[in-house]
Amino acid sequence: MSGKIGLWIVAIALTSCLNRESISAVETNTQKSSSFDLPVYFEKTACFGRCPVFAFEWDGKELLSLNVKQPFYQGDMTRFAPGKYNAKMSPSEARIFNKKILTSAEAASFFTLDSIYDNPMVTDLPSTILAIKGHQVVNRFKGPDLKALYSQIEEQMATFQWLLQE
Repeated sequence: MSGKIGLWIVAIALTSCLNRESISAVETNTQKSSSFDLPVYFEKTACFGRCPVFAFEWDGKELLSLNVKQPFYQGDMTRFAPGKYNAKMSPSEARIFNKKILTSAEAASFFTLDSIYDNPMVTDLPSTILAIKGHQVVNRFKGPDLKALYSQIEEQMATFQWLLQE
């Protein structure tokens, strides 16, 4: 009987540690991306498979940055090897980009969504972190379907003239 109790105590202790670590990772991502006071911040985190891992930032004016840590395996972004890239856009391009992103965000009711969709007990899932105009959503597990919004941003990302930074 005492062996079963000891086993349960160990299981509970390990579970609570796992919860704290996973929650801490989400909080770190949340703090990191919310520290960027940018109109658009878009990040996909790692998984154990072939998930693209990148962070995209737009300052709301002309400057864009893209940090690719693990390459894209499909779509228009497959041309990017791991590395840091920068791009610029004109004011008219910025207005068009902003309008497309805001229209897609509004269609997805993005600004009404909760800030975190996650279950720290589920492993090997990448997070998608998206912040638009100060509203951030960490979408990892059982979150809203934002594929159309993510695709819209990735399609726009592919159109910029990116320069690899040495």
